[in-house]
Amino acid sequence: MLNIVIDGKRQIGRTSPFLFGQNLEHFRNIIYGGIFDENSRLSDKRGFRLDVLEALRKIRPGILRWPGGCFASSYHWENGVGPKNERPIVYDYAWGAEENNRFGTDEFIEYCQAVGAEPYITVNATSGTSEEAARWVEYCNLKGNTYYAQSRKNNGYLKPHNVKYWSIGNEDWGDSIYAKKCRETARLMKR
Repeated sequence: MLNIVIDGKRQIGRTSPFLFGQNLEHFRNIIYGGIFDENSRLSDKRGFRLDVLEALRKIRPGILRWPGGCFASSYHWENGVGPKNERPIVYDYAWGAEENNRFGTDEFIEYCQAVGAEPYITVNATSGTSEEAARWVEYCNLKGNTYYAQSRKNNGYLKPHNVKYWSIGNEDWGDSIYAKKCRETARLMKR
């Protein structure tokens, strides 16, 4: 017979805080009506549902991934920055629904800060371009006065968001076209 003893006082190692993360995707009511609802009495002035925010804080995810899974394949990040009332309503090809883009990059970064989690962004590797992905990194992370860094500043975020973790696409099947695009996208994003 084997006996297993758990000693809660003994530490034999550390786990990465990124082991426990959450995926935020614009699927059904995960974003709108879930973590973000500008019309709910349960939300703060940013539109963040305080009950959901508190629940996520208790879970303490080390990292939050957005814009999630399949949604990322048709998401164009520039639609989700700037004044909310000027953002376009577009068709979401992944889920066959209208996307109002009221929850975008800056809202995601603020949400990560409110939860206490590291942001992890998935770029569009299906209908997006390598340049679009690189510009998103520039918007989030560049300190200078380039068009995209200045755009972030004009949107009220003077300091860079300093997003460290990025992925290229979601559930792309690894054919030679994807592999070539992935290499090119990674090269531009790193610049």
